[in-house]
Amino acid sequence: MPDFVYDIPTDRLAIWFLIAALVAVAIGLFVVKPLLRVLLGTGPNFNASINHVTSGFSLFYGLLLGLLTVSAYQNSERVSESILNEATSLGSLYSQLNVYPEPFRSEAKWTMRDYVLYTIHKEWPAHRKGGILNGGYNRAEAIRRQLAEFEPETRSQEIVHSEVIASFKDFSDSRQRRLAGVVTAIPNILWQAVLIGAGISILLMTMFRIRVRQHVLLGSITALFLGVILFVITTLDRPLRGEAALEPKPFELLWARLMVWDEPLSERF
Repeated sequence: MPDFVYDIPTDRLAIWFLIAALVAVAIGLFVVKPLLRVLLGTGPNFNASINHVTSGFSLFYGLLLGLLTVSAYQNSERVSESILNEATSLGSLYSQLNVYPEPFRSEAKWTMRDYVLYTIHKEWPAHRKGGILNGGYNRAEAIRRQLAEFEPETRSQEIVHSEVIASFKDFSDSRQRRLAGVVTAIPNILWQAVLIGAGISILLMTMFRIRVRQHVLLGSITALFLGVILFVITTLDRPLRGEAALEPKPFELLWARLMVWDEPLSERF
């Protein structure tokens, strides 16, 4: 799917899909169908022949649409889970820092708060435009360096520090999966198959020999449903892209419930 499609507001995109479906039906009924009648002619078994071909095609095309819808939904769910895991790991890491001595504790917490604010206010808007900023990587790397440079002085600090390192690894893994969600998409070759199949589906539907009013009504209903399915797949195709992208709710909750209380009073709200 062309990249500019994801920049269109969701409600407008839905309308465009429905309009495109209705226009395709109109072209099929009033332009293509008369030409095909001249080329193919008609006969007593014409509808039965078209119905036989349409039934087989609809079976395979419906299977393709179903698989793509499920795949797009699963991609969105995986990215959503990675966002939740990233925020959860970072929250656990932030809480574990309470047992560290000063000034390391305050400095590390400040770096993590900076990472969360940057993710919410800078990185997420970039994700919605299909971009990944270096600032997020730099802040995550700053957290890693701070943890790596800390030298435990007691056995209890060694135990806690090993748990913190494990939490950071979970955070880093979830972050990478979240970033992969920015470019997660259905391959173009599948989109080409879907769009070609949609055109063939509408073409076969318009070839039936029935009354014009009935044909327009039944064709419009079928095309509108096809447009809705394509709209759903497009919306779920890029989980972090466009107006319908996943929200950074886990990070916002992490900030509001845990991190904001370590901010100066003048900067909390």
